[in-house]
Amino acid sequence: MVTKTISRNQEILYQNVEEFRNFYKNKTLVSNWREAQEGDWVITDDSQVCKILRRSTMKTSTGKEMDYVRTILGTYTTNPNVDMGGKPPKNIYSFSNKKFSKKLREEREKPTNNEFLFAKYVAKGMSPTDAYLRVFPTNKQQYAKESARGLLKTERVQKLVTEEIEVILSDIGASKEYLLEMTKNIIDNIDGKDGDKLRAIELMMKIAGMFPNDKKTESLTVFQGFSEDQLKRISSDNVKVIGHAEKTINDKTDPS
Repeated sequence: MVTKTISRNQEILYQNVEEFRNFYKNKTLVSNWREAQEGDWVITDDSQVCKILRRSTMKTSTGKEMDYVRTILGTYTTNPNVDMGGKPPKNIYSFSNKKFSKKLREEREKPTNNEFLFAKYVAKGMSPTDAYLRVFPTNKQQYAKESARGLLKTERVQKLVTEEIEVILSDIGASKEYLLEMTKNIIDNIDGKDGDKLRAIELMMKIAGMFPNDKKTESLTVFQGFSEDQLKRISSDNVKVIGHAEKTINDKTDPS
C-alpha cells in the first residue's frame, strides 16, 4: 500500500486486488479504468488498485475533444494505447506518455487480466489481432496488430500461451511424455508416413517449449493456436503435417 496527500486528502494505491479487498470487501472495482467515472476504484494495467480522482474532457491543438482521468498515479488520457501503472509521480497533474506506457507493457512481470484472456483466445485458435480487439478497448486494426505482436514478444505472455496450449494438448491426451514416447517409436520405425507424423509431433513439441537452443523458433501455430480441424488431426491415428510457417529469430537480434 502506498499513500500520497493530494489536495489535503490522503489517497491510497493498493498493490493488488487482494490487498484492496482486505479493506473493501464489497466495493465495486472497474476493470477498464478508461471507462470509469470520478470516484470509482479501478484496476490499473499493472494490476494495482487506485481511485479516479477526476474525470474530464479537454481540447487538443486540433480542436478534438479528449477524455482524461487523474489518479494517484498521474493524469492519463483514455486513449487505448496509454497504460496506467507504476509508482506515484511527484506531479500527478502532468500527463503520462506513450513511451512510459510501452515500457510498462514490456517490463511488468505479472500479466494483467486482459492478458490472461488474450492468451486464452490465441491458444484456442483466434488470430492475435482479433484476440487483441476482443479483449482490449480499441477498434483500430493496425494498432491491435502491432500491440498483439508486442505482447507476444514478452516472456509473461509467451508463458501464458504455452500453458494454455499445454492444457489443450493434455485434454486430447498429448502430454509431453506422450510426445516423447511417440517420437521414440517413430524414430525406431521410420517410413514415409511416419516422416509426416514426426514433423507434426516436432511442431507440437516446439509449441510445448521442448526445444531449448541458441535460437528461438517462433511458430505461427503457437501464436494462432489450434483450429478444431487441427485438433482432430493431432488426436487421430493418422497424424498428418499441420500446415504452418516458421521464422527463426536470433535471440541476439533486437526484437523492436
